[in-house]
Amino acid sequence: MLFRFKIRIVIGAITLIINSGYIHGQSPLIPTDSLSAYFQFDSTSGLGFLQTYFPSFFIQNGLELKSFIRSGTFKQLRLQVGDLKSIDAIFIRAMKLTNNNTAVALFLSTVACFDHRTIGLNVPVFALFFPLSNESGAEFKERVANLPRKLYADTPRGKIGDRDKLQHFFGSAFIAYAFESSEPAERASDFIENGEEAFIVDGTLDTRDIRANRQGQRFGLALLKNHCQLPSEYFVPRAALPVDSLSRSQTVSPDSSNTMRVH
Repeated sequence: MLFRFKIRIVIGAITLIINSGYIHGQSPLIPTDSLSAYFQFDSTSGLGFLQTYFPSFFIQNGLELKSFIRSGTFKQLRLQVGDLKSIDAIFIRAMKLTNNNTAVALFLSTVACFDHRTIGLNVPVFALFFPLSNESGAEFKERVANLPRKLYADTPRGKIGDRDKLQHFFGSAFIAYAFESSEPAERASDFIENGEEAFIVDGTLDTRDIRANRQGQRFGLALLKNHCQLPSEYFVPRAALPVDSLSRSQTVSPDSSNTMRVH
């Protein structure tokens, strides 16, 4: 029953963050002389992370994270440290907003990196479209244009690059962390990738998405041991990962996939 209750919390939060339109606006970021603060985790203290499950905080934190990605500060981070390293700033910002609630931070990072405003489903006779963002058109374009896109040595050239891999990476990390196993994330990845070509408008099966999914799984499992992991270190071949993260992914019991972790 506890598991079903936690699932309802996540589903309810997803619905609210997608469909709610009553919270609007951006919180300005105060420029600093150094950008190093955006790459430092805060220490965990108290039970403040619990409030991030309440819809009002959940929605506001999601808007704050999207606002951060749109900001000139984040654009400056990308210019100074590069696209790959700037992904760390997204996750660290999410952790700070949620008082180090790792599960919620991963989910908010996923939503904040969506690069489609709507998703279309191929159904008999017509296509059915659902919104993925409650941003204005201008806000959506500004955020997507600011998403990191040069993530791999083989990233395609152009304005799009690999920015769509961020949602795959963080989404898989969230599932792997929440269930303390890579198996649910792998099954979700297979379902999405195989179903995308068949049911999603303009969807295609992309092996590069699968690579990002599996790298995200390893990141999520590593966070179970240490929540101060940096996502940029997992956009690499498996052989290049730290030894402790490899051993962690090998020792997690498949039975743990039946239990969802919320913090």
